[in-house]
Amino acid sequence: MMERRIFLWMGLIVLFLSFVFSGSARADIKYTVQKGDRLLTIAKKFNVDALAIKSANNMTNSHSLKVGQVLIIPGQGQKKEIAKKEPKSNSMTYTVKRGDTLASIAQKHGLTVAQLKELNRLKSNQLKVGAKLIIRKPVEVAKVKPRIEEELEEEDDEALEEGTPPVISDKWLKESSVPLGKWNSPYERSLFVKVVKSFLGAPYRFGGDSLKGLDCSAFVRRIYQIFDIQLPRTAIEQAQVGVRVERDELKEGDLVFFNTRRPFGHVGIYIGNNQFIHASSSRGERQVRIDRLDAPYYNKRFVKAVRLLEIKDGDDTT
Repeated sequence: MMERRIFLWMGLIVLFLSFVFSGSARADIKYTVQKGDRLLTIAKKFNVDALAIKSANNMTNSHSLKVGQVLIIPGQGQKKEIAKKEPKSNSMTYTVKRGDTLASIAQKHGLTVAQLKELNRLKSNQLKVGAKLIIRKPVEVAKVKPRIEEELEEEDDEALEEGTPPVISDKWLKESSVPLGKWNSPYERSLFVKVVKSFLGAPYRFGGDSLKGLDCSAFVRRIYQIFDIQLPRTAIEQAQVGVRVERDELKEGDLVFFNTRRPFGHVGIYIGNNQFIHASSSRGERQVRIDRLDAPYYNKRFVKAVRLLEIKDGDDTT
């Protein structure tokens, strides 16, 4: 237990150090807008994220460019990360060893026997030594047509427009029925909440994933990386992993999703007492903060909750 505690805190320190050094190196440069220029073409010319240019120049939309306008092009710290592969998650398969049973393998990997049999289409409980079993279903995300230019025209993913929320169908959304693992103990869940709260006040930035600013899904993804769980980058992808739970069954660490300008456009982490923490851009408070699920805006737009890590039997102390 002591070794895991040290590992988790070291992970948190490394994460903050990576934030600090992620935006270093080259100074910003200036560029004068030419006839025919567009934000995306300028971004490609300098190999810089278009969202970073928009943020650095306080642009309200992608069509506000004027010939002769001088733009600040962020330095190397804001460059696109090209062809960067996500770290591989835990193995998807398990090789059967002598003495293994379906029950022992299922328990070891946080599954039920029924889930293990379903994943491998097994009709009996007999196993062969050396056989490979699927223990983790690959994350399947909905194929959504890229909308790079449309995304750039949206100020952020959380538009605080009071009134009736948009009517958005989620019938196309794929859902997983397999958790990504289990909490090791109630202490680990308690530590998770402490780590989440340590980010309170961190600045929000649409499309951001560094100390200079995080958006909602990047915040969630960074937190779970500390606990060795690799999540997809966007909220709509994150809504398709883990196991769906009802709103009245929420536990600390569950993800909560809201329909904003887009389907599943906003995500946060539930921390108990009907509260969740998220990277938010609303009410002029562009930072990581705590809100209540029963607040009028979020209550109307709540659409789903998922549990990524199951709670061990006897460990549910909340």
